[in-house]
Amino acid sequence: MGIAAMLMGEYEHSVDAKGRLFVPAKLRSELGKTFVITKGVDGCIDVYPMDAWDRLQQSFAQQTLPKKKARDVSRFLFGNSMEVEPDKQGRILLPQTLRKFAQIEGLATIIGTGTKAEIWDTKRYEAYSSEVESDVAAIVEDLEI
Repeated sequence: MGIAAMLMGEYEHSVDAKGRLFVPAKLRSELGKTFVITKGVDGCIDVYPMDAWDRLQQSFAQQTLPKKKARDVSRFLFGNSMEVEPDKQGRILLPQTLRKFAQIEGLATIIGTGTKAEIWDTKRYEAYSSEVESDVAAIVEDLEI
């Protein structure tokens, strides 16, 4: 198994009338030729490189959740996922169902979070960031790096 991609950075791009979003070249190179998008647990769209998606599927398969919880998680993650491949301009199509879920209208913010990326409605991401900023600052300070 190779070294996992390190997805990082924050980028802001508009979603066009057809629901397409430009994915920056740096992120595309780390995500690979095709990758998976699905609902994220924080109300954003999660973006997984294929190797991370495969690890997530394997991890889920090994869980011993009650049957209803397993069905719920399976529907949330896998029922709303799709494999995407950027077009020649570096854009991916965000399905209406995922745009509606993440409340993405107009501007989207794409952030790398290490092993995956996230796509947020820009206004929602700004509100989230300001809400957690002091908590995150305290945690980083405790790391004593």
